[in-house]
Parts: sequence; structure tokens; C-alpha cells
Amino acid sequence: MANAAVFDLCVVGAGMIGSAAARHASELPGTSVCLIGPEEPQDRHNNATGIFAAHYDEGRITRACDPNPVWASMAQASIKRYKDIEEKSGISFYNEVGTLMAARSNGEYMSKVQTVLKEQRIPVVNLDGRELAAKFPYLRLSANDAGVYEERNAGYISPRRLVSAQQAAAKKQGCRIIHDVVEKVSRVVKNGEYVMRVETNGGTVVESRKVLLAAGAYTDFRQLLPGFRLNQLLCPLTVALAEISEQDAAILRSMPSVIYKGDGHPELHPDFPRLPDGQVSYYMLPPIQYPDGKYYIKLGHFHAAVLARLHSAGEVKRWFETGNKALADATGKFIRSLFKGVEVLGWKQDQCVVVETPNDLPYIDTVHTQLGVATGGNGYAAKSSDEIGRIAATMMLRGWDSDIPRDTFRLRTKSAL
Repeated sequence: MANAAVFDLCVVGAGMIGSAAARHASELPGTSVCLIGPEEPQDRHNNATGIFAAHYDEGRITRACDPNPVWASMAQASIKRYKDIEEKSGISFYNEVGTLMAARSNGEYMSKVQTVLKEQRIPVVNLDGRELAAKFPYLRLSANDAGVYEERNAGYISPRRLVSAQQAAAKKQGCRIIHDVVEKVSRVVKNGEYVMRVETNGGTVVESRKVLLAAGAYTDFRQLLPGFRLNQLLCPLTVALAEISEQDAAILRSMPSVIYKGDGHPELHPDFPRLPDGQVSYYMLPPIQYPDGKYYIKLGHFHAAVLARLHSAGEVKRWFETGNKALADATGKFIRSLFKGVEVLGWKQDQCVVVETPNDLPYIDTVHTQLGVATGGNGYAAKSSDEIGRIAATMMLRGWDSDIPRDTFRLRTKSAL
């Protein structure tokens, strides 16, 4: 049934970006906001909606360091607001344990990182191969590596708790939250004016002056866009959660989050996927206590290391339900070979889907004056989601408000199937 009120903005997709957009929009005086998205399913294998989200997890790396200046800028803006979001919501999600980026000392990746560090004056500690080995003796790194260590304003966030915090703050500000899946968005005429009509799987109809789509990988799988698809690819990623004891977790209590791209140590397990140039690349979270009470080290590969891509809602659903056990096992063995003096008790697999855009940056743009899009995380958006949401919400309601040129995030489309 339809709701009588016409909202100023309806955000479709209640993940990290959508929830952030709803919070920022609902901060604006006199602005009515609605956020629609499903709750996390209790059983991944019996999920009637077929929707799985990247925030159904406890660990995502956050840091300012990045080879891309746009991602670095958005990350810094978001990180500055973490504490404020925690205070407004009463929900903690940020762990400031620091982040280490290590790579081949003379490689292109580290060169780009250093350029961004200098241009944006990001405070770090630079470490050569010998210093890396001394500071992180529990990791097997290459003698050819150099490191950039962010001790402050970096570490990891719980994406699950971040979404809860954003939604709690938005709700306090008057945002209406509907836990359902949107099936169709259309523009209709009401009382001589165009309004946006949002229809959910459960039969709810919401009318709004404007709609922001933040549905990620699912944007093309419902009737959300008017006759075209997004120019994006869906990359399936595999991670392993390696269980360690509480005692070993205590030993690693000062371990930072790690991003690595280099030659790798000779003793690393060989079946872990490499980049096309043969380099080893991974991201890794320090020990985190998960809801089952156990401590896990999470490690995954970069999306450039795999060739497979997903093309339908059915493929995405099957991927989340089954994943790639062989790759998860190789990743678990890789974690075991990466650490010195830490016993890996076993591992379990998990998986996610990364939305890739042609320029590795998100889409933050309007389809027309009443419909906008904020999607395309490219595997980097969790840390920056609050700023992406702020830019998108402001774009829809007030106009462009970012030092980053609007054309940077221009929407690119493909014809409908």
C-alpha cells in the first residue's frame, strides 16, 4: 500500500554508502528521508531475497594511504567523522590499530603511494626491508619490500556495526527505515508534477521527490534504471578467515591492517593467486573476535588476480552460497605460511562481490534531476563510504559539494539487455 507522505529523498540500498547518504540527508533541516534495504539474513543458504551485502562482516581496512589521490582524499574525510558517528549512534565500529602498506621498494605501486603521501601531507613512518622485519617479526616479507606505516587515523572498521551506527543516527534524525527489497523505481505524474515511485517486494509503495540508488551489485538486477545498465563488472572475491587462539591474538594485539603488493617471501604457499605480472598481492586484517567468540585473521586477494566475473543475479546468489572452497583452502594455507610463531588452528571461507567501474572510482551522478546513483566501490569504498554518501546526498538535495570535480564520478552506462 502507498504511504501518504511524499519524502524529499528515498535512498534505495541500506549498505555502507546508502546508510551514510541517509544519515547525511536527514541532517539537513526540514528534509524528510526514507531508507530502504533488507536486513542481514540469518541463513545465507536460505535467503529468499537473494541479497547479500559486503557489510555482513566484522573487518574492513581503513587508511588514508592510497596510490589514487581521490580515494585517499575521500578516506581522510570519512575517517575524520568516525568518532562523531560513534558518539551520535552510541555504536562503536572503529579500531585505530594502524595500517601497513608494503610493496616492492622500487615498484610503481609504492611510487604512486609516495606521491599521494607528499601531495596530501599524510603523516606516515617509512620503513625499509630491514626495518619492516624488525618491527613486524611475525610476518614473512620480502627483503625487497619497503613499507608505509600509518600509526594514527588508520586500522579497521566493522562494516556491520558501521551500517548499524549510520542507521541509528539517521533514525534519530527522523529518517524512516524500511527493511525490504526494492523491485521497481519509476517516475510518475501526481497532481500535475513528477514524483518518484518506489515499489518493494513486500508490497510497500513509497513516493519521493528524489531517489538515490545505492544498490551496488544489484542495481542492474531490478527495475531501478530507466532502460539502461551501468557500465560495471562484478568480480567474485574469496577470503579465508584463519582461526588463531586467544593467546596468539594477544601476542598480535599491536598488529596493524596490512596491504601488500610485492615479490613475496620464498616460503609463501604457491597456490595463492598472483597478479598478471607475477607479484603477490593481498589485504589482511589483524585478529578480530567474530560473533562466534573466536579470533580470526582475515586475508583476501586483489580483484586483478582473478579473471572470473559474474553476469546475473543467479550467478551472484550462487557465488555467495557456495564460493570457491579450493581457493579458500589455498588462502588458508597461504596465511599459515605467512606467519612466524603463530599457530593457525584452521580456517573457513567467505566471499564477496566487488563492483568494478572503468576508472576504478565510484559513480556519484544523476540520471535525471530526480534520480541519482552512488555505487561502484571497486573494493576500496568501505573506509570512504561516509564521504561517498555525503557527496551523493548533498548532490541530490543541494547541489555538488566537493573539492573533487563532479566529472570524476560521472556515470557510464550500457544498453539494456
